[in-house]
Amino acid sequence: MLVGVELLNTENDVISTHLIFGKNLRELCRRVGTIAEVADALDINRVQMNRILNGESFPKPGLLKRICDYFSVDARILLKPLSVLEAEEHQVGQPNYKTILDYALYGRNYFIEQDGLTDILPNGIHLLMRPSFMWRNEIWVGLLRIFDRDGTRFMRGIDPVAPGMVRSDLTPICVREYRGTLLKSTEALSIFYAMRMPNTVLGVDHFSIRSWSSHGCLLGRCMIMSNANPIGKNVVPLILQPLEQNTSEILRAARLSGFRSLDDIPRRYREYLKSDGL
Repeated sequence: MLVGVELLNTENDVISTHLIFGKNLRELCRRVGTIAEVADALDINRVQMNRILNGESFPKPGLLKRICDYFSVDARILLKPLSVLEAEEHQVGQPNYKTILDYALYGRNYFIEQDGLTDILPNGIHLLMRPSFMWRNEIWVGLLRIFDRDGTRFMRGIDPVAPGMVRSDLTPICVREYRGTLLKSTEALSIFYAMRMPNTVLGVDHFSIRSWSSHGCLLGRCMIMSNANPIGKNVVPLILQPLEQNTSEILRAARLSGFRSLDDIPRRYREYLKSDGL
């Protein structure tokens, strides 16, 4: 009788392990886009992907490694729910990110508190402009939202749609999303951010606060940490134009967003966008 119970428990463990991995993979796909996009990126046919998601099969070692590398996880996702694994990261023996930041930043707090710099950059939607990292003669124009959370100021933005893409081919917004936090040093404002897609881009936008009083906008530079850069530049000039938070001005900025030629950009910004930045 006991042997029968042990065999039953073992079988249930196998079934639950398959299901755990399927649920974990489904959640990871949801965070970065769609199941179809992840399957294409990993070169998995949809039948095989659905079998894995439904707990009907395990990936082979080579495919498992591709999945783990793509989502920046390890093989423990076969055995434990994602929520458990993420909770364990904060337990003893796992990296303590507060301690790491305290050491790296000499214990100083560079985060901008929720009331900081609101006279220059209030909460709301604002306009960003810079040369494109992908197309040599294009200007990248996008909107970002500044907001408070947990006593600190954050940023969230959406990459504009790439040139030549038809409506049915638009990449989902969740894949084009980037978000970050605002940092302040002497007479400077920086935004450190990451793309939602794992293992893609980290970036830093750095602005001179002095430029606000003389130009009515924040001038600075954008630096991305990525090797996928067709034009061979990782640093370009950047303009952050704070907007009045009214419908007409925000809609006017929204109509400008996308990839534009320099001639499409308001004249007052062109000279700086052609320069090497501050």
